[in-house]
Amino acid sequence: MSDLLSTGERKRENKGKVYIEIPGKIQKQAKEGIMCKSIVSKTLLILGVLALAAVPLFGQWQGDFRVTNNPGGTYTASYGGWVIAADDANVHIAYKDNTNVLNYYVRYFTFPIGSPAETSNGEMIGADDGGHHNSLPIAIHDGTVDISWYSHPLSHLYTREKNGSWGSIIEHGVDVDCCCPAIAFDSDGNLHNVFNHYSSTTGDAKGRSVYYQRKNSGASSYSSPIMAFDPHSDGGSSSTEYFAYYPSICVTSDDALHVSVAHNNGNLLKHVWSTDGGATWNNETIGGTNFARYKRGTSICHDSDDNLYIAYADPGSACQVYVATNASGSWVSTQVSEYTGNYSYWPSICCDTFNNVWISWDSRWGSGSITETHYNKYDAVSGSWGYDQALTLNDGRYSRYANFAADENGNVHIIWTDSRDDGNFEIYYNWFLGDTITDTIPPSGRDLAVVRILKPLGKVDKVPVTPEAVITNFGGDVDSGYAMCRITGPGVNYDKGNLEGIVYLEAGEEDAVSFPSWTPSGWPGDRYKVEVTVYLWPEKTTKDDDPTNNTRVEYATIQSAVQVDAIEVVKPEEGSVVDSMTPDANFKNVGTEAAENFYCYCEIVSQGYHTADYLDSVPVANLDPEEVKNVKFAKWTCDDYAFYEATFFAAIPGATHTLLGRKLFVVFQGTPLVGIAESADALRIEVTCPNPFISGTLVSYAVGYPISTTIRVYDVTGQVVHTLHEGELSGSGSLYWDGTDDDGAELAGGLYFIRIAAPGFTKTAKVVLLH
Repeated sequence: MSDLLSTGERKRENKGKVYIEIPGKIQKQAKEGIMCKSIVSKTLLILGVLALAAVPLFGQWQGDFRVTNNPGGTYTASYGGWVIAADDANVHIAYKDNTNVLNYYVRYFTFPIGSPAETSNGEMIGADDGGHHNSLPIAIHDGTVDISWYSHPLSHLYTREKNGSWGSIIEHGVDVDCCCPAIAFDSDGNLHNVFNHYSSTTGDAKGRSVYYQRKNSGASSYSSPIMAFDPHSDGGSSSTEYFAYYPSICVTSDDALHVSVAHNNGNLLKHVWSTDGGATWNNETIGGTNFARYKRGTSICHDSDDNLYIAYADPGSACQVYVATNASGSWVSTQVSEYTGNYSYWPSICCDTFNNVWISWDSRWGSGSITETHYNKYDAVSGSWGYDQALTLNDGRYSRYANFAADENGNVHIIWTDSRDDGNFEIYYNWFLGDTITDTIPPSGRDLAVVRILKPLGKVDKVPVTPEAVITNFGGDVDSGYAMCRITGPGVNYDKGNLEGIVYLEAGEEDAVSFPSWTPSGWPGDRYKVEVTVYLWPEKTTKDDDPTNNTRVEYATIQSAVQVDAIEVVKPEEGSVVDSMTPDANFKNVGTEAAENFYCYCEIVSQGYHTADYLDSVPVANLDPEEVKNVKFAKWTCDDYAFYEATFFAAIPGATHTLLGRKLFVVFQGTPLVGIAESADALRIEVTCPNPFISGTLVSYAVGYPISTTIRVYDVTGQVVHTLHEGELSGSGSLYWDGTDDDGAELAGGLYFIRIAAPGFTKTAKVVLLH
């Protein structure tokens, strides 16, 4: 039989499977991060390793790479409408450019697979008001690239296509109040677009429903919109607003359209599908009531057998991420995030060419809102999920809104938004190199790994704890090793070996090991680094086939005796359209002692400005441990078409608020209350002349009636640089600004915003200072 193989190849059989051994090459075992050596001479092996030293390695992450370098910040998407796509040669990325505080830009960037590059601004695709960061999906088919987005003022939908060069922008949707598009191509190059449409009319799918449009291959327009799913179809009153948020779409090999979405009419997870090109739609409920968190998005993909996989977050107070699949013939859900006590949401999912399923999500850490990017992988060979792994370090900076995509070569690509560089949000990229060898390679060599740290982790009390971790043998035979646990932080220098001594593991076996007791010696809020390393025995080294997985690091923080977290925002709802409301949230004492004489706060800020449009507080005399309190704040009324961020938190007031726990925020769209918009027309501001200016310019205003008014100049970061007026104002007039700050210092040239504000009303004008 060996005569049938090319020179230097050798075939062997193992447990009914046939494997090909190729001398001089490194081969991949079906676990990520694992390098397995072929059975070759030492000389050939050394030559093979040297030959690969300058190229990417199979079966592991290739390292973080910053894609954007923009002083204004750039953002990916936070839901299952992917902003990354890949074909057989290139990676394609769509992103939001936030350089201009008031007007966002949709941009596009591409680079060859294996050669990530950095860009300052990519190609601008959208108009001045182009696109919210939640919604700018990208898709590719046979070299044709499409990007879809929605704009802020009226929530119109737009699509632009590149087939060699960029075509015209196509406007589509259902008149106004459309958002959150997701797109996918079918095998013929037709583009399928699902999105949210809002209606405030009873009997007309009141709330947010899912609509669909189709753009045929090469066409310059979409079909008429069709309602694909109305959450009222699951019962309830037609006068109640229900929200089916953030649809995600994929197209299977038979060109059937499949959509995942969750909604608040029972917190249901839905599979919505069409087998006739989007003409008619069916739907089914996965699980039951209180099954999915509708405000945190879903994501859908399929494998080569057209089995579906839907990622979603559960509605529990300690939100976790799950994947539902119909691969067995009925829907089965598996929890894929493991960090109890931290919130996990905004999942993104994809399937590679080997039918491995990859999922990423935001994992929120600590008492604030800091998030890191985590992931898990379903291994098609073993038929099981792996474990919750951190892709980004828990460094106190935001890593969020990750998006997965697989290319045609078996590689997997991921991008996310990261604030590690001086707090400015940039887009980062990493990729996992697949294996071009299609035969499954059996494990060989030695490879011990630390796959999980169980304790201490997350929030801990000042009581003795027994550190624990899980080690796994990814090698091809029985192996032995021991582990060391090191804990560093305020007042501690812990370095201990595992209590079990030498541990023996069969190939593929994992086991938990424990270490001598440790007691945190610091104070509430102190943070400790927990590092566990597994060593080969008897060599006492980490130099096995993959040394990168021998050490794992996590963090533990002493929880406060008093800690009050905002745990749920009742109003406003994430992504909702609001003209007026009574902000409403639930707060919980998650500490160990009663909280006394503090305040619960609600702050509402227009996106792009850092000064509060609204701030209200409610005093709380006492909140016992584990007690939950619902707090309603003063009424808020919208006066401008804009996106707002509402933040809820508990604090002790003072010169600077002393936070008592975790903040919670939601983003929503404001629309002026009927009557307010007309009244606001009495408040006007404009830069009359000159604009742009060099030495000075006139700012004209109009105020309909005597009222306390401020007119301030902001830079592009949202900081106040000059106050032109503060006090009562009435009628019309002009103010002169000479391009200096409040101290009389000359400001740098660039874009500035002049904002007039009165109670309940704001207007903004732009001006450019030249030097």
